[in-house]
Amino acid sequence: MQLPFSRRGVTYPMRGSVYYANLVAITLLLVGSVILYAVGQGDAGAPSQLRAAGSYALPVSIYLFGALVGIIFVRRASVTVPAAAQVACRAASVLALATLLVAMVPYLLPEQPQGVTAPAALFWGVLALPVVSLVLGFVYALAWAPITGSEADLRAREAEERRVEREAEEERAAMKASSEARARRRAARARRAEEKRAAKGKGKGARGR
Repeated sequence: MQLPFSRRGVTYPMRGSVYYANLVAITLLLVGSVILYAVGQGDAGAPSQLRAAGSYALPVSIYLFGALVGIIFVRRASVTVPAAAQVACRAASVLALATLLVAMVPYLLPEQPQGVTAPAALFWGVLALPVVSLVLGFVYALAWAPITGSEADLRAREAEERRVEREAEEERAAMKASSEARARRRAARARRAEEKRAAKGKGKGARGR
């Protein structure tokens, strides 16, 4: 199946340095957020700041899981995105991170606000929804995808075109060689058959004399 923005058959994945750095960072953050959620929500006697951090850790874990799946998908499928889409994905990622910090940080201070702040209401009403968190994580991964039409992309396409043309030429050469080999085998079989008929004719002539 041809995937959106993918370059199936064209080796143009995101750079290894970007991929592995994101892979390690996202994995470590995901493990940390899961532990934070378990500690913050598992102990009723924990400080209020730790419980608040634990409550935010669940949507953050879902976000990081989406980012982890997305970064692996973008790398393995050699996905590329238009430059405008990359900018939009990065802006969405920065906005999500800023909203998380503005919503969460006041509840980590010694004096917590009374009730729910507007940023916290926005976060829990929209960004903390599991589907939204998962999609935003995938959007983060797309923000690191290579750009469609970039110099590296064009070089990859040209290299792929040369590879396809070379393989087609090799296939034509192989078919021609196979056809010539079959023709030689047919000629050899015909020659042997003619030699056998000639030998039989000579044998009959010798017996007749």
